[in-house]
Amino acid sequence: MSDLHDKSTPLDAALAAQIHAARVRGAYSIETLSALAQVDPEAIVGLENGAPIADVGARDRVMNVLGLHPDGRRYRNRDR
Repeated sequence: MSDLHDKSTPLDAALAAQIHAARVRGAYSIETLSALAQVDPEAIVGLENGAPIADVGARDRVMNVLGLHPDGRRYRNRDR
């Protein structure tokens, strides 16, 4: 296995901005979003700041709650 899969990668700045905008648009506090996505609040802050992604699953759960698709497109979350 290569080291490429073991390293965290920085989140694209545009995607970080989309995550932040979607959280604000949905009127989610960091604490509420972290509870809904089952991640630590620090993970939300990191995603919004474009920090390296250590847990892709956490990123995907946050994006799912916000109705964002991992490729940056918005979609309707049918669970809500």
